[in-house]
Amino acid sequence: MFFLALLTLLSLTLPALAGAETELDLTVPGLRIGVATGSIQEQIVRELCPEAEVFHFEKVDGCTAVAQGKIDCYIYDKKQLEIAVANGQAGIRVLDQTVGDSFSVALGISDVSKIPDLADRVNAFIASIREDGTLDEIFDRWVIRREEDMPEILLPSSPKYHLTVGTTGIVEPYSYFKGSELMGYDIELAYRLAAWLEADVSFDIYDYGSIVAACHSGKADVISANLQVTPERAEALRFSDPLFRQESGIIVRKTGMDTVSDEAPDVHWQDYNGKRIGVLVGPLMENAAHTYFPDSEYRLFNSYPDCVTALLTGKIDAFLGDGPEMKSLHAEQPEIDYIHESLTENNYSFAFRKNDEKSAALCAELDAFLNKAWADGTMQELEDIWLGADEDRKVVDMSGLTGENGKIRVVTTATDMPWSYVKDGQNVGYDIDLVVRFCRDRGYSLELGDVDFAGRIPALQSGKYDFTTDMNVTPEREEQVLFSTPTAHGGIVLAVRTSDLAAPDTENDVPADGDRGKNDLLSGIAASFEKTFIRENRWKLFLQGVWTTLLITMLSILFGTMLGFLVFMLCRNGNRAANAITRAGMWLVQGMPMVVLLMILYYVIFGSVSISGITVAVIGFTLTFGAAVFGLLKTGVGAVDPGQYEAAYALGHSNRRTFYRVILPQAIPHVLPAYRGEIVSLLKATAVVGYIAVQDLTKMGDIVRSRTYEAFFPLIAVTVIYFALEGSMNIVLRRIQRWIDPKRRSRERILKGVKTDD
Repeated sequence: MFFLALLTLLSLTLPALAGAETELDLTVPGLRIGVATGSIQEQIVRELCPEAEVFHFEKVDGCTAVAQGKIDCYIYDKKQLEIAVANGQAGIRVLDQTVGDSFSVALGISDVSKIPDLADRVNAFIASIREDGTLDEIFDRWVIRREEDMPEILLPSSPKYHLTVGTTGIVEPYSYFKGSELMGYDIELAYRLAAWLEADVSFDIYDYGSIVAACHSGKADVISANLQVTPERAEALRFSDPLFRQESGIIVRKTGMDTVSDEAPDVHWQDYNGKRIGVLVGPLMENAAHTYFPDSEYRLFNSYPDCVTALLTGKIDAFLGDGPEMKSLHAEQPEIDYIHESLTENNYSFAFRKNDEKSAALCAELDAFLNKAWADGTMQELEDIWLGADEDRKVVDMSGLTGENGKIRVVTTATDMPWSYVKDGQNVGYDIDLVVRFCRDRGYSLELGDVDFAGRIPALQSGKYDFTTDMNVTPEREEQVLFSTPTAHGGIVLAVRTSDLAAPDTENDVPADGDRGKNDLLSGIAASFEKTFIRENRWKLFLQGVWTTLLITMLSILFGTMLGFLVFMLCRNGNRAANAITRAGMWLVQGMPMVVLLMILYYVIFGSVSISGITVAVIGFTLTFGAAVFGLLKTGVGAVDPGQYEAAYALGHSNRRTFYRVILPQAIPHVLPAYRGEIVSLLKATAVVGYIAVQDLTKMGDIVRSRTYEAFFPLIAVTVIYFALEGSMNIVLRRIQRWIDPKRRSRERILKGVKTDD
């Protein structure tokens, strides 16, 4: 019965979408309809299409969704839909059909404007230009003929008022940027209003979600932004008399309800339900996995390079990823491709602390910058650069960060290509470029922090950073953080092996002979070595990571040994207070996973302190190593025969002298092998410091792997380097052990300080 109902639905819907003369039946159950967020069409669809599945978009973004088959139709201002098609939006067409009643467009007017009687003045202005035909002339110029020449409008040299106009700058032909110049129907209307009021004028760019609030609060005197009059808006905002009326139109896909883009292979994501799916840790990907692959077995991963390795080694059959990142991944790793039909539509935004006035003010400042950037083509430029194939353009200009208005601290993840990653030793990417442009525009200097994705929100909430880049907007995250205006749009796609999308060419895949296979192996190793170490001077990243790892290790050994010895000396004679405090401290430190301890130190205890991640790492490992040294000393001293104390006391030695000259030299050999093992374990344990914005050897390996998407070579390289470090450290420690071994001491060292001629 289910399949019969589905066939009936398709038989009703396909003709409606495909036929040029056939009207679309909006009452078909399950029809996927797109509307603009906050538009009057949203209310129309709610009333006329109660059984439809409604999707929300930012204005004409719905046209792209129709072209890609993500929705069946998009309902919006018919004139703007026609303009979208005329501007070259491929794969869609506008139906002759209209939806619902026509509606009014008007100016929004602030009730708290400093211009007296503004509402009456605006309505008088509209009446005057309607009467002399100017209003129709403006509409004809911009909307009908679509001219792009702003007429000369003289503003007073000695204005009586200042008129602040809120607009969007993204809705052609009403308010949009041509180059850096703001123009359109609403802009000309605002200039004429200012001249009529004998005022000068300035324009502020907002998105539709905040423009009404700006006018209501008095930040804008009027809204001139193709503002549709809706009952909800009328409750919060005073409208002028109507300027003109609009109709709601419909666009559909030219080829009907196909859900696969023209580039998509003959494989669908539905084919992978029931297979092993890789999922990044986090609610967005996990929810998508449960929704679209309910019969699958899930494997959780922390990063895309981990997913790539699992896919290429056959541990999983596919994994979920963001579309833009999968595009970059495929360019670097041709063995991985993705099915081009998106599962979901997502927005990417920057995230700020919630319930924090300073963060809210900075978010509003960034929103204003982003709205202008969307309007003037800056965001399209960024997309062309960082999602394009031209590597020469992928450079971030860090100049001009003057810092006269302070410093912005931004947390990001250096393995999150194309949003933020390391190239030629420099932080680059879509988000980095965007943040630098914002700081340059607003007079800030910039400090970047690198934290694993799971640590971004804790880093933000601790106050160490002002905001974090590249966050998918989800309801769960909206409860934790304040999101900015979207910085990019994307969707979740399914990444698979390239070989799974087409039949393999077995003649070319099989070597002709053993020599050919050998050559392929050697050339593959050489290519991996070149990508991992030589290209972009990535060997410098490994060198920097080795230095950071050794610095943390050596300082932790030094301070941890001193701490453990000091605490042991305080406790060795049975001091109750010292022993109680030590037991409690060791219980806390040793009972806590190292990564949790580091994150508590970094984000909680030192959350409000300006302290580097390396310093926190040294503090954390000093505590754990000190606890280990305390335990070793307790064990080693306990292994010394109690008779040694009695003999020393009988010879007249004090308790202190007995410990240092008799007991400790005998205890050290008992604990040296274990002490050496603790040092080696400490070296390996430092691999988790990436959680607190430290770029150690392991983190550098992840950074390189995120650029090359090599499944094994960077991992093997990191392993070899760790082996080399451990081997070198063991050699040094064995030499030290031999030097202090009492059995290897010379007669002169043994008798040093003893009078042998008595």
